[in-house]
Amino acid sequence: MRMVVYGVMKKMLLVFAHPDDESLWTGGTVAKYVKAGWDVDLICATRGEKGTSGVYENVDEDFLADIRQKETAKAGTLLGISAITFLGYKDGGLAQEIPGEIEDKIYQKMTELIPDCVITFDTAGINNHPDHVRTCYATTFAFQKYALWIKEKLGDRPDFTANHEPKLYYACVPESVVTYLQKNKIIPAESYGKPWRGTADKFITTVIQTRGLESVKTKALLSHITQKKHIDRLLSFRRNPLMHQECFILRLHGIREVFMGKGDRVSDRL
Repeated sequence: MRMVVYGVMKKMLLVFAHPDDESLWTGGTVAKYVKAGWDVDLICATRGEKGTSGVYENVDEDFLADIRQKETAKAGTLLGISAITFLGYKDGGLAQEIPGEIEDKIYQKMTELIPDCVITFDTAGINNHPDHVRTCYATTFAFQKYALWIKEKLGDRPDFTANHEPKLYYACVPESVVTYLQKNKIIPAESYGKPWRGTADKFITTVIQTRGLESVKTKALLSHITQKKHIDRLLSFRRNPLMHQECFILRLHGIREVFMGKGDRVSDRL
């Protein structure tokens, strides 16, 4: 039987689809929490072999996957990520994977790492990418199973309280920010065949201010050399709010669903 330990050091687990997701959507938050003493791990479902290759012209998918894996390792080191697990699924094909398989792998990793906090995409995958959407739902299912497992293992301990139950957060971009970036031609109006709308601002539960950490996030993003064209466009806009704050929806606290109510206040911490 695996021993479950909590309370020694806070742990965060990121679950994303592609190399560079960790830096783009949560880079500032990761750096901030690592600085505060948290241990952060990353699961990346694919190795990004279908993405752009940047300065590496005419390379095959295996070579590109190796490059992007190394780029993620470099970015992870800059952000302070402890370990990265690549699940090795086909880039662009997560939606076609057998139901339950990805979920099981993520769940097993959760029971191994015992994270206090898990972060993945929102249900729209932030930008409608099918891989992102599949990762969201797979992580949510795995987390529900993990939260129940934690409660079964620790629920009878006298020192176990609701504060010890893990939390699931969805990384997201508020609708107001998406509109602002589209107005300034930083992101397109449509993404993967659908309007890029963002998350309604009223659903945002948590905003992490990352001012002072922009240089760390920038260096992590620039580690993804293959994605230079997209990253340069983001970094060229000095008033880009994605570099100063990162937004989240607290979706589950233990096995309890969380919804933003009219009387709730936006939190500044996970």
